[in-house]
Amino acid sequence: GVTILFLAGEMLLDDGDLAFRRCIHDLIERGRVQILVDLADVTYIDSSGVGMMAAKLKTVREKGGDMRLLRLNSRGHRLFSVAKLHTAFEIFQDEAMALRSFELRPRG
Repeated sequence: GVTILFLAGEMLLDDGDLAFRRCIHDLIERGRVQILVDLADVTYIDSSGVGMMAAKLKTVREKGGDMRLLRLNSRGHRLFSVAKLHTAFEIFQDEAMALRSFELRPRG
């Protein structure tokens, strides 16, 4: 039961970050707490987007699940690194490896 969440566009303050929050909470309400976030089509992410992802990672883990990232672009990698979040998230470039990681290292 891994849910792949495909994001597209910009993840910015008061728009993309709040939509992401709502989506994660909807998934949690449905019992979907193993989440792979595919960022391949995210064109821009700001610090509020990174902050919201970190907050929702904490929420998902509190519910016994985990959230992993897929296809984060180079700017995203820099933002996560500057925010010291690159160690909090498992980040993958290959979908099959990302999905397999949930089997190998389940949370909860």
